[in-house]
Amino acid sequence: MNEATMFEWLRQLQPIGVALVLGFAPALIARWKRRRMIPWYLYGLVCALLAWPAVALSGIHALLVRPHGRSEQISPQRRRASALALLKEEGVRSYPSWIAELRRKSPIGIERCCYACEHLGPGEALVLFRERAEAGDEHAVSYRHRDVHLGYVPRRHRWIADAIDDGLRLLAIVETVKTGWVFRQRAKFVGTRIIVLHNGR
Repeated sequence: MNEATMFEWLRQLQPIGVALVLGFAPALIARWKRRRMIPWYLYGLVCALLAWPAVALSGIHALLVRPHGRSEQISPQRRRASALALLKEEGVRSYPSWIAELRRKSPIGIERCCYACEHLGPGEALVLFRERAEAGDEHAVSYRHRDVHLGYVPRRHRWIADAIDDGLRLLAIVETVKTGWVFRQRAKFVGTRIIVLHNGR
């Protein structure tokens, strides 16, 4: 292969090399949006081979397309704001309470006060779980968040256990999370509101 032929061959390959590089633009956007990179890289590569300015089209497409099955998801901020708005509605019966035994470890060894500081905030929904004889209290009701045992409803609020036993639906919402002055990564108090749902809704 003489020198002229080699330069001609490299000149013909140059657009392919540019296309290979430009194809990464939508792929990187897809990765940033937490989607699979390979389909978007191939999409960008084809656009670049056809006409390299068309890569902009694939990049914009990667930015705008939503992942399948996630369009109905609600952000944690919106979910918490909706829960707090529910507390302010007229006709909603809610009662103050708090998480007892927050400073102890959970049955599987999780530091409850650290977990609460990291994962809980005003408006976060908690599950009220009716404990049985294992808790050593016939009126024991525990707070749970993502299957993590956070502690118990205070003993003085035994009406909550009775209400659950009577078939009422209760919802617990975090109202306040207070941290210590020294240990800022530990919650020392988590205040809640117990909502009685009307007609099971």
